Amino acid sequence: MLLSHSEAGKIVGRPMAVARVEADTTLYLVTDIDSKKVDEINREPHVSLSVQASDGFAMLDGRCRVSQDRGMIDELWQDSWKPWFQGGKADPTIAILVISPIEGTYWNGGLGHGLSYLYRVVKARLTGDEIEIKPTDHGKVDLKH
Repeated sequence: MLLSHSEAGKIVGRPMAVARVEADTTLYLVTDIDSKKVDEINREPHVSLSVQASDGFAMLDGRCRVSQDRGMIDELWQDSWKPWFQGGKADPTIAILVISPIEGTYWNGGLGHGLSYLYRVVKARLTGDEIEIKPTDHGKVDLKH
């Protein structure tokens, strides 16, 4: 989920697919240059990206810029984008969101899933104890470039 700031100052979230992640943690997403999110990002480039995988969750906080660099679009192009961009990789409405993360927070699967997680929560409630969180279950990472 890409989280940006609406004109009214509210946080707005929308599902997005990540086109590529670089070794330096730069992320690339594709969108239509005329989309509302482009206006939001141009006004306030501070964004967050929430990602989920089977083994955990991550939240990235960073700066975003909008690019229509044709070389970048050619390099990142995926045929799965064709339904949104009828002109293919030459479509003039394609824009790339380039996100430079500043900080990341993660929670891994060590907290449990489904019944395992429910068991830990119920046990903590009944005993009055807190759920044990190991240092490897949660953390922050400084990602400044």
